[in-house]
Amino acid sequence: MANAYGQTMRRGVPALLLCLLSTSLQAQPDVPLRLCTEDEDSYPWLLKDGRGLNYLMLRLMEARLGQRILVERQPWRRCLQSLRDNLVDGAFKASFSTERQAYAHYPMRDGRLDDSRRMLTDSYHLFRRKGSAVRWDGQRLETGGEPVGAQSGFSIAVLLQGLRVPVDDGTKVADAVMVKLLRERVAAAALQTQQGDYLLARQPEWAAQVERLEPPLVAKPYFLLLSRALVARDARWAERIWDAVAEVRESSEYQHALQRLP
Repeated sequence: MANAYGQTMRRGVPALLLCLLSTSLQAQPDVPLRLCTEDEDSYPWLLKDGRGLNYLMLRLMEARLGQRILVERQPWRRCLQSLRDNLVDGAFKASFSTERQAYAHYPMRDGRLDDSRRMLTDSYHLFRRKGSAVRWDGQRLETGGEPVGAQSGFSIAVLLQGLRVPVDDGTKVADAVMVKLLRERVAAAALQTQQGDYLLARQPEWAAQVERLEPPLVAKPYFLLLSRALVARDARWAERIWDAVAEVRESSEYQHALQRLP
């Protein structure tokens, strides 16, 4: 009996240790989830003064996860490099790209990108000077050979290159891209729709000179990316984090804030 008991215990101890380890790796209020994001305004999601729907989402996620979330704002390319180097646990808000998937994790289900666990959906539009000859019909973009401005590190540059137009993505700030447009250094500006509209609403003198072209260049989901180190450490906890994103996005408090946007 003693030997049988000992064998049972030896078999049970590793399973018990794994269970305890898994529990210890999950919600730990003293071990915050460290995330990075871009350091420029991205209305209505991120504003330099700490407002924005992304911050609201993270605060609501903290309550669900029982874990503090710390956010470090960095230039977007540096943020992605921090994620690549496992210096942070995650980065937001990121659209899908195979390049990013090579060094970080998106929420997946049955081997496919799971956009039900997206943070948000946003679009890009082209903005041009009024009276400009720039044309976009949803398939073909005509700029007369002049470049289109975009923010550095943003995935829209890849789409523009696929449309066979030159891209100027030498600045990280949406305002600066719009200034390039006004100074005729680029033929058009490819900006996230709500951010572009926000800039024109804040600057009536810009709005008098610039118009938004329809249809949108693209509309797509944006995600919380998690580091390879975090997912390797506890894949189940990573899934719980992504589940919390979806739960908060559909919550009444978040939806109320979304619907109150001007």
